[in-house]
Amino acid sequence: MEKYEFERLLNSARIELDEVESASIEKDIKDILVFFDKLKNISLDDEELAFHPVEIPEKLREDNTENKNKIEDVFYNAENYRFYFLGPKI
Repeated sequence: MEKYEFERLLNSARIELDEVESASIEKDIKDILVFFDKLKNISLDDEELAFHPVEIPEKLREDNTENKNKIEDVFYNAENYRFYFLGPKI
């Protein structure tokens, strides 16, 4: 990471650092970027990926739909217009 990129990063994040803090953070960011560059070079072509190493049995429930309420009963005690709820004006 170039010095101007680091300054731009601090400016866009609205972070103000003194010289000692700036040097320390810049070094840490450079170390992190080196680590990510190493990760880019790892080849996983021959590896089998394991998203769930422990098998999780699926527990599904039965969905039953019932319409117990009539539309007139729902709007009985509410202010409405053509079966749309009316709310306060903001």
